[in-house]
Amino acid sequence: MKSATITTALLPLLLAACVSPHASTPATVLPANFQPGMPAGFGQPGAPNPLNLPNKDQPGYQNPYPAGTYEHFVAKPAYPKTMDSYSDDNLLRQITVSNSKIIICIPQQRARLYVNGKVAMDWPVSTGTNGHETPTGVFLVMEKDKDHKSSRYGKFVNAQGKTVDSNADLSKGLPEGTTFQAAGMPNWHRLTWDGVGIHGGKVIPGRRLSHGCIRTPYPIAAKLFQYSVNNMPVYISRAVEDYYRGGYVRPIDVKYRPKPGNDYTDIAPQQIRTLPAVPTPPMTRQPQYLY
Repeated sequence: MKSATITTALLPLLLAACVSPHASTPATVLPANFQPGMPAGFGQPGAPNPLNLPNKDQPGYQNPYPAGTYEHFVAKPAYPKTMDSYSDDNLLRQITVSNSKIIICIPQQRARLYVNGKVAMDWPVSTGTNGHETPTGVFLVMEKDKDHKSSRYGKFVNAQGKTVDSNADLSKGLPEGTTFQAAGMPNWHRLTWDGVGIHGGKVIPGRRLSHGCIRTPYPIAAKLFQYSVNNMPVYISRAVEDYYRGGYVRPIDVKYRPKPGNDYTDIAPQQIRTLPAVPTPPMTRQPQYLY
């Protein structure tokens, strides 16, 4: 299996886009000269990180940023646990490999696409559950596939066309007499060879739901697919990045974990085995019908 991580030699180059070695410390008071929307790193020492403002749940909280700005969007009390998303089409049209990156923020269950140090998209995601944790690290978009399907997860269907297992894992074997129907992963962005990627799927704000992938609401995944490019850097982080430094993430927060394995969404054909059919137990009582 090919390694899914970025080599040690490439990591400093990818992190070079992060222009400061210091993480922002949230503050409760805005500086008098603070101007929302300033380019990253321009004269804002000590400015609070709007992605992680404290006390938004306190009575009397007022959004300190002008309506219509991205800062106002993320400073809303419901953020980050909201299905609301943000996009700036003017920035999206400027995307190149060298000026863009995606940050997946595991603790907030949000994804943010930066272009020229500014947020072009911000959307809710659902990453991997316990036992299927999404690996942190620095990755590249290795391939894009509009109609990708998992080679591991889906459902088993019997000869009569009835679904016998709607959450099937093909790595555990294919029951005799059934066929496997793969789960759809539309607007796929592959990040690892063992099946971690960004794709359209069910998302619940703040909830981890996947087998390791980064689920994205279907309409947003389609829009991301339209503008994204192969080899775009993707940072999967255990901490909130520093917004005013162009989305700076500390190296420790994107250290690769866990080790590469087969516990994600792809499986090689030679790993599939056939299981003996399980007989259907006899019915012991008459069925009850509800109308």
